[in-house]
Amino acid sequence: MLYEPTGDRTELDHSRQPAKALGKTGSGNSQRGDKRYFTPEHANRALVLVRRIVSEIVTGYARLLEIEEMIESAERTGSNDGLEQARKRLVKTVDDLQTCLDELDQIGVELRDFSRGIVDFPSIHEDREIKLCWLLGEESVCHWHEAGAGFACRQPLCLLGKNEILQPTLF
Repeated sequence: MLYEPTGDRTELDHSRQPAKALGKTGSGNSQRGDKRYFTPEHANRALVLVRRIVSEIVTGYARLLEIEEMIESAERTGSNDGLEQARKRLVKTVDDLQTCLDELDQIGVELRDFSRGIVDFPSIHEDREIKLCWLLGEESVCHWHEAGAGFACRQPLCLLGKNEILQPTLF
């Protein structure tokens, strides 16, 4: 769940890794167990949809933070003007974000940062899992990092060397 009720309001759980891959099946991806794996080519094809969803998430998350601040301010000052409406907008925004996260889950990608729009595409290289890494605003997926590392450790795909990234199985 993206949010947890706290008292009479809803808060985003900032500690949660928001979109773990659910392992849905589909063409264009290889699978080991229940998890999807992408080649750079298939990750770039998926960007058409991922870009739209992540853009909505970044916008929605900024709106969520604004609404939370407005609610907190109103609660501190004891002002009830628009408080109920703001709470309803908060719930709607959280629901919209959860819908977007569910869509990313179905694709098989992992959202790593709500405010910047960082997404990892699981992949396999030399029999180990790596992450193909994309940031909202970039034209294509052209970076990677080790599965246990993050955005700060990403490197250009050309540094992977001669060994091919796992090719997808056709379904």
